[in-house]
Amino acid sequence: MCGILAYFRDPSSSTEVNDEFQEYDEQHLSSLNQSLCFESSTELFNKLIPYIVRRGPNYASFRALSDVNATFFSSILSLRTPFTKQSVLVNDRYVLQYNGELYNDQTLDYEGSDNDTAFIMSLLSLLPVEDVIRKCYGEFAYTITDLVEKKVYFGRDSVGKRSLSYRIDGKDIYITSTSGKCADFSDCLAGVIYIYDLKTRSLDVSKSINDHPFKVSDQVDEGLRNLEYYKSELYNKLNRAVYQRVVSIHPLHLENNNISVLFSGGLDCSVVTAILCEQLIKTRRNTNTVIELLNVGFENPRTGKMPADSPDRILALKSTELLKRLYPGCNIKLIEVDVPYEEYLSKRETVVDLIYPKNTEMDLSIAIAFYFASRGRGNVMEGSNRIKYNRTGIVLFSGLGADELYGGYHKLANKSEEELTVELQRQIEGIHDRNLNRDDKVISDHGVEVRYPFLDEEVIRFSVSLPLNYKINKNILRVMARDLLGLEFISDEPKRAIQFGARSAKMTKDSNKKGTDLLKIPTQ
Repeated sequence: MCGILAYFRDPSSSTEVNDEFQEYDEQHLSSLNQSLCFESSTELFNKLIPYIVRRGPNYASFRALSDVNATFFSSILSLRTPFTKQSVLVNDRYVLQYNGELYNDQTLDYEGSDNDTAFIMSLLSLLPVEDVIRKCYGEFAYTITDLVEKKVYFGRDSVGKRSLSYRIDGKDIYITSTSGKCADFSDCLAGVIYIYDLKTRSLDVSKSINDHPFKVSDQVDEGLRNLEYYKSELYNKLNRAVYQRVVSIHPLHLENNNISVLFSGGLDCSVVTAILCEQLIKTRRNTNTVIELLNVGFENPRTGKMPADSPDRILALKSTELLKRLYPGCNIKLIEVDVPYEEYLSKRETVVDLIYPKNTEMDLSIAIAFYFASRGRGNVMEGSNRIKYNRTGIVLFSGLGADELYGGYHKLANKSEEELTVELQRQIEGIHDRNLNRDDKVISDHGVEVRYPFLDEEVIRFSVSLPLNYKINKNILRVMARDLLGLEFISDEPKRAIQFGARSAKMTKDSNKKGTDLLKIPTQ
């Protein structure tokens, strides 16, 4: 996980940019607080730097280039070897800023020395920029500045799993992983290759990463004749997706690293956890690895309930016990993240700031649950003692995407086949805007990275091709969870949105707000 910030100034501006490069190691960054600023850039650029630093606490750099009148700030969360600094000047032609993970076979081969950043650098020596981007397989955002052609390429992967925003001010353009409540930033669409021409100061949004977009099948398999085949194939696809996301975590010393899961106790996250356990056992990396199940619950004055009373906490306790019985060789810990109401109030504006331009009550209630869960300050049970525990895993797994792919939302239950096809298509096409931008911003603010096995491109492509009747109330996933993973009662659990499971919605007794109501946000 990294933070990206780039600013390209109007060449007719009276302010000159001089060539400059500065580096900051982890110790320097931790002592800087929010004092870092650069005279060669702008007030807005400097204002965004703290957001970027928090996303990548291990290293940061500032680069200024007079040739394109630009300043770049990049931060890094170190997850893969060998460590590669950013931003990177490639062949004296390209400036690369990259955030995310690639799962191309070449980037998972640690007999060699490639990581994902090095893989992109090698492709830039061989191919045009657009072709390089189309060869990237994974979850990522990027900027690539061509110093010869004077063009800036930027965007997100085909699903949009990493956040990226931009703002055009006259002939100036800003590109950033997160903007806070700064007005006039637009979130990038998933899969669009944005090309900003520095000579004409114009933006081209006509290019796409994916020549074959995801298409939901409208076919029906009467009698579920192919259920066994589809169940097995889904299991295989998810196994591969989890494997890719495990083997790429510090592969030379994974046994010393813990892995976290955003865990409600429900079907989707339990499937991810079970397959994660299987992969750790299969690759013999489970000896010292702790699987931290992050479960959040809120004190809710409206209901008078405490965190321990939240539906997700009650379910998570049961589900954790089942997972421990199924995988006795894995060290599974349930981290009970309790959020007192006063602490909710103290972080509310922080979360409202991070999720901008998302600005509804529902966005807040979902985002603030992920904010506290991913921060991971809680308690674990050691025997009969409840002791404090802080998350140590810096890679978090999430079950997001299953509801969109397999029809998990209640509103889909009574749709006609035609209506269901249209709605499932809308769900997967809109997940980058509805969920992923918002969630990435709040989770990454803690200097961690979230990975989504259900949103692996091969998993999506297989899942959208499934006959429609396998995707009513997540039928195919429930059968797979029961038959191939032994998840018993979990496979029958109904869908429960996180804001209701954790009780982060409608916090006050006099609250009559709806999820679609807008937050009152003063723009800056």
